[in-house]
This record gives sequence, structure tokens and C-alpha cells, in this order.
Amino acid sequence: MSSRVAWAARAWLSVVARTGSSTAHARTARSEPTVMRIVWSGEARLLVLALILLVIAVALPPLTVPRQTFDHIVVFDISQSMGVEDYELDGAPVSRLDFARHAVHEALRELPCGSRVGWGVFTEYRTLLLLAPIEVCENYGDLVASLDQIDGRMRWANASEVSKGVFWALRAAHEAGGTSSVLFFTDGQEAPPIDPANPPRRFDDVIPGETPGTIIGTGGDTPRRIPKIDEEGKRVGYWRAWEVLQRNGETAGGEAKPREHLSALREAHLRKLAQDVGLHYVRMTDVASVSKAMQDPRLAKRQWVSTNMQWLPALAALLLLVYRFSPWRIPVRGNPAVARLSRVRRLSLRPLAQ
Repeated sequence: MSSRVAWAARAWLSVVARTGSSTAHARTARSEPTVMRIVWSGEARLLVLALILLVIAVALPPLTVPRQTFDHIVVFDISQSMGVEDYELDGAPVSRLDFARHAVHEALRELPCGSRVGWGVFTEYRTLLLLAPIEVCENYGDLVASLDQIDGRMRWANASEVSKGVFWALRAAHEAGGTSSVLFFTDGQEAPPIDPANPPRRFDDVIPGETPGTIIGTGGDTPRRIPKIDEEGKRVGYWRAWEVLQRNGETAGGEAKPREHLSALREAHLRKLAQDVGLHYVRMTDVASVSKAMQDPRLAKRQWVSTNMQWLPALAALLLLVYRFSPWRIPVRGNPAVARLSRVRRLSLRPLAQ
């Protein structure tokens, strides 16, 4: 009899154990959808959203948006006075022409896509257009490579009639389509000197204010000797007073002291010249001054430009991933989803504790 009771007791305990195990499994099974919903509503949603943003970034085509752009013909005075070294780069003296090229090189990087830039050079009395304006972002390498080749070896004469050079630059801009502004880098040194009684006459086809632009004065205030440079670009000495045509009364043996063999920025002359042809005037003091001149709002043009906007969704995806996997991210207390998840975990672990 006692053996039967013991057997019945063991059978009953076995049934109870199986029933409890089934109940625990059923409770855990019922809790699994809740866990999935909570995980989907929080953690995985960030990953899926980041994935969607990355797909958008890859597939997003360029968008046409309105923006401020610039269209310049940049003209460099390559006469010998532009070889005077009254600027510095990295502590070393450099010529006016070299510093102007360096400043323009740096300014190119800051121009917005859709802007166009072309090159020209001036010496004697004419401005020669070397490169018609082209888009800066698509042709940045070509612009920089061609800019590096502009130097005094291109000079075809030693005269420097700056006023006529500005007139020719405005004419070239008009003949190139009339949409470009002119940026003219020069120190204003007229060689031969201008006769005040007979100043250069403006060309009939150059209408003041028709072509926008800026004369950018280069050089310092202290007159310096002008280097004499041969056809290969090598310095072979300096110009002396008797080798240079002086103003009336300014000769080596005259009463007035000759100065045309020395060069400084002729700012007053350039300001008057700019006013006569309807241009602005600024002085090149540093790289920032040139960048500011090339992005002068008075020379800006608003137009529709094809713009790559893929970086926007890519950046948003990156920020989501950084937030998702950051070790310092702390769940917000009182979040219902976090509370439910903790409760489900406790329920699912309770049978193991028993």
C-alpha cells in the first residue's frame, strides 16, 4: 500500500512539473511578440532608418537649386614692375605677381560651384585673353595648372600702359559674351609715364559701368627697384634711372629727382582709372582681401545650379549610427518601452529562478 502511495505521489509531482514547465513556456512564448515590438520600436528602427538614408544618399541625383555664383575674367599685369618683391609668403619675400597668383589660387577653393573663371594677361598696352571662363568645380585642376604657368616669360614687350590695358580687358570681356566681370591685378605703373596734358583716351566701345569688375591694386607704398628680367624669366639686374623714360622734368641731370625706375603702388591713379570706367577698386593686402574681392556681392549672379546634395542624407545616417552605437548613450528613465522590456525579461527569467 505504501509503495502505491509513493508511486502516485511521484506521478502527481511529475504532472505538476510538466504543467508548470508548459505554463512557463507559454508565458515566454506570449512575451516574445512583445519583446520584438519593443526592440523594433527602439533599437532596430534606428538601424533601418540609417539604412534607408544611406540608400537615398546613393540614389539621390543632383538637384538644381538657386545660388549665388560668380563669373570672372582675371587679368594679371605681367610687366617687369610686377616682379618687385614687396610681399611675403611663409616668411620669404615674393613678387607681386607671385603673391597675386597664390591669392587667386587660394580664392578658387572658396568659390561656389557653378562659378566660372578665366585668365588673361596684360603687358605693353594690350590685354590677351588666355582662357575663357570655365566652371570652377568641374575644371579646378585645369584652372590651377594653367594659373601656375602665368609668369613674366609671357611678356611680349617691356612697356606698361595700364590704362589702355584696362580698356582692352573690358573690350575682351564684352567680346567674350558680356556676362563676365573683370578682375585686373596691377600696380598701376605706367611705362612710359602718362602725360597729364594728354591722358589716354577711353575706347569708344568701352561704356563706363557696362562691364562690372574690380581693379586690384598690388604693391607696397615704399618705392623699390624694378628687377630687370630676361626672356627666360631670370633676373639680370635692376633698371637704372637713365635706362627708363622719366616724366617731364624728371631726368638724371634735371632738378626733379627721377623715380620711374622705382615702383610702388600707384593707388591714386588706379582709383581714378576705376572711377572713369565704372569699376570698383580694392587693394591686395593679403590672401583674404583677394578672396573677398572675388566673392564681392556686387559681382554675384543668382542662377540655378546643379548641386550634389548626397551628403545630407549620408550625414543624417552617420549621426543615427553614432547615436545607436555610442557607449555613453543612457536610456531615458520612465520610457514605457524600456519599462515593458524590463518586465518581460523578469517574467521570462522567473521559471529559471524557481
